Amino acid sequence: MAGSTMRDELQEELAAAFDDDLADAVDTFTCEKLIYSGEFDFETQTYPIVGDESYSGRGVLFGSYLKDMVKPTDYQVEDAKAIVLQNEVTGIPQIGDVWTTGKGDFKMVNIGADPASATYSIQLRKAGA
Repeated sequence: MAGSTMRDELQEELAAAFDDDLADAVDTFTCEKLIYSGEFDFETQTYPIVGDESYSGRGVLFGSYLKDMVKPTDYQVEDAKAIVLQNEVTGIPQIGDVWTTGKGDFKMVNIGADPASATYSIQLRKAGA
């Protein structure tokens, strides 16, 4: 129970910072993706689409890795580092998802979470790059 209290407090403080002190750095995103079945169709060489899913959230989406001593193994100079509150994301982000933002579309390359499970740290790459 202590862990969830710490997480709740952290998320509450970060949400307040997103609303006030960090408001200029905060962006929203949406993700819409198709859900495929597990049965490969050899005739069309695709997996059948069985539905779709969407989610959204907000966070500091366009941070930089330039000052980080340890960078992701597949890091590229144009990659951005996003920090989003887990409790404000309406779905579960997955590697390969494409986020639509005010600055264009970005593909999730990597995802991690802080020890309290309050935030996601996500490596974004301009889609099509």
